[in-house]
Amino acid sequence: MNARKTFLLNLFLEDGLDANLLHQAAHLACLEGSLTQHMAVKETVKEEAEEEDLKEKDETVRKMDDQFKERFRMQRSTFEKLLQVVGRAIAGAEHYQPIGSVSLPEKLLYTLMLLGGGISFRDAGEIYSISKSSGHEIFKWVTSAFAALLPCYVKWPKYGAADEGSAAISELTGVLGVIDECRIPLKLPIRIDEDSPKQYPTLALQVVCDAQSRFLNVYIDVADEQQCILVASPLFEDLIDMETPLMAKHKHIVGDKTYPLLLNLMTPYVGEPTPCHAQYNLAIRQWIATGERAFATLIARFKRLESLDVSSLEVGTTVVSAACMLHNFILGSGGEDIEDDILAFDMLPENHQKIHSRQHGLLDTDNMVAVEEKRDRLIASFIKNI
Repeated sequence: MNARKTFLLNLFLEDGLDANLLHQAAHLACLEGSLTQHMAVKETVKEEAEEEDLKEKDETVRKMDDQFKERFRMQRSTFEKLLQVVGRAIAGAEHYQPIGSVSLPEKLLYTLMLLGGGISFRDAGEIYSISKSSGHEIFKWVTSAFAALLPCYVKWPKYGAADEGSAAISELTGVLGVIDECRIPLKLPIRIDEDSPKQYPTLALQVVCDAQSRFLNVYIDVADEQQCILVASPLFEDLIDMETPLMAKHKHIVGDKTYPLLLNLMTPYVGEPTPCHAQYNLAIRQWIATGERAFATLIARFKRLESLDVSSLEVGTTVVSAACMLHNFILGSGGEDIEDDILAFDMLPENHQKIHSRQHGLLDTDNMVAVEEKRDRLIASFIKNI
């Protein structure tokens, strides 16, 4: 009871006071109590209304963020980081940007929208008031900027680095990643030699990815229907270089039977399998599934790769490199794990014809004894599971 109420009751409860005055005092005390209760209820209702408003605002922001991600293939916070990275990369050379009337954020959003697929240059241009010709120039400039950043985000692990997360994939030890190849269909075939009439309807994207689906190595070339493109890539030279090895002898990447068996590239056993051989082959298949998952994520996120409209290998390499850089950037930004509901493995481009490495002569004959001994040791390690 507050001081005012106490004073009133003490005043009117003195001997000799009129009963009517006493009744008025009691009524006044009750009225003040009701008013206090009413104010408390009103404050509670106000707090509940404010809390509901906050929930509605949070829901609106969440929906806006979902719409942003659906359109631009990444969260808003990830885009803000990307904008900072590109801004720093071009610092001091802003005057080389094409179409100065379009801001850098708009250029990036416009390009991300196109990479996400499902929209033409004309339709994207209407959203940002950009002509089709200016749009092509912006797209080329931004994808070139992304591709130039590829070495910063697609990196081979340091020599002796731990095979982080590999135990979650399979029991095969020493695995740094899996090598795999995916075909990128072209809207129209391209020629790479003006003196040759041969045209290529697809590009081949070769990657090595780790247990987190991050790309460790990327190589893009025209597809070769006779063999994997490994032999044409710098990675092959690194893998067979024994003087300055790419990784320690007990480390390796894995691949399917189309790849050669090398000291640092383990492939399936193709003879009559024992239970240990079967376990070893299963472990490699589990890693191959990780590579397929990375490809599915890349193409699900950047649907323009489903049918790439480019005029040359150089332009195609730039666009695919840009997508690969963004793939790693997004995974490395945190909070953007691979989502199972966006993966559609059946939309992966049909892969190259499976030709066994022995059929195209890719054998490390100089180190074959050491290579096979290493694989035998790995196979024998599965005996504990039998």
